[in-house]
Amino acid sequence: MELKNIFVTIAMAAALCACGHRASQQHAEQTDSVSVAPEFQVDSTGVEREDSMASVTISIDWPTSGSDSLMQSVRQYLCEELASSITQEGEPTVKYYDNPQEAVKATADSRYEELAASWKEMRSDGYFDMSFSFFLRSMLLENAERYVTYLTKSEGFQGGAHGFATAAGQTFRKSDGKRIGYKTVYNNKTETFEQQDQTLFKDTKSPQLYALIKEGVRSYFKEFDEPVASDEQLKDILISVDDINRIPLPSAPPTFTKEGLAFLYQQYEIAPYAAGMVNFDIPYDKIRPFLTPEAADLIP
Repeated sequence: MELKNIFVTIAMAAALCACGHRASQQHAEQTDSVSVAPEFQVDSTGVEREDSMASVTISIDWPTSGSDSLMQSVRQYLCEELASSITQEGEPTVKYYDNPQEAVKATADSRYEELAASWKEMRSDGYFDMSFSFFLRSMLLENAERYVTYLTKSEGFQGGAHGFATAAGQTFRKSDGKRIGYKTVYNNKTETFEQQDQTLFKDTKSPQLYALIKEGVRSYFKEFDEPVASDEQLKDILISVDDINRIPLPSAPPTFTKEGLAFLYQQYEIAPYAAGMVNFDIPYDKIRPFLTPEAADLIP
């Protein structure tokens, strides 16, 4: 499964949201076993709640077999993804679930209550009466020999000019379930974003790594026939980038896929809303020298 195909779906859903439609037209999912490899299996479990005020769809790929360490790590990740609030304000309180059906139902109920309360408030203030929506899907993207990669995407509509969409992935080492990547946090003292628990790159400030990122970003816009031949043209397209030769790492850690290391930026992170989510793959033969030994060991 290629990331670009997933983002096309997100973009289409976001466009529907902008017109006041539901973010997802999917029906409630039934639990069905999906065998992805002899040593690692998942159940796809989902639930939908809908009325005239709000529509919520939650779906996850819950590990059912594999090593205990890997299953525990992935389940913890899924619970963290479910805990993120729609408003993304503050540090979410993570509740660990043993039962996936209970996890998706509790999340759907909580997100519905958030949307319904917001809808009632806006309705009482005399705003439009279009229903709000929220969709979250956390899926198994890659099950390779040495790693497992998940992708979580969400989208919705809460009023305004258009809907919203986010997507972020995480790679786990199969041998012990360790997350290979990093966590981005905001440093209030320096007023900058920093990577913590960094297990992916040897040096996140490497000029050679920055060069690969710049060319990856350039390749994304070339697919849309944007004039980005020169650095000045590329800089004109981007936002919040002071130095074209030091485009920051995405807030979500790049992930391992069949095509290479996949980079993904959120809406507005380095480009305007109309540009979508900037994403690209860097082939392993180019990125390998910049990876930590444990990250490089995941490459076949």
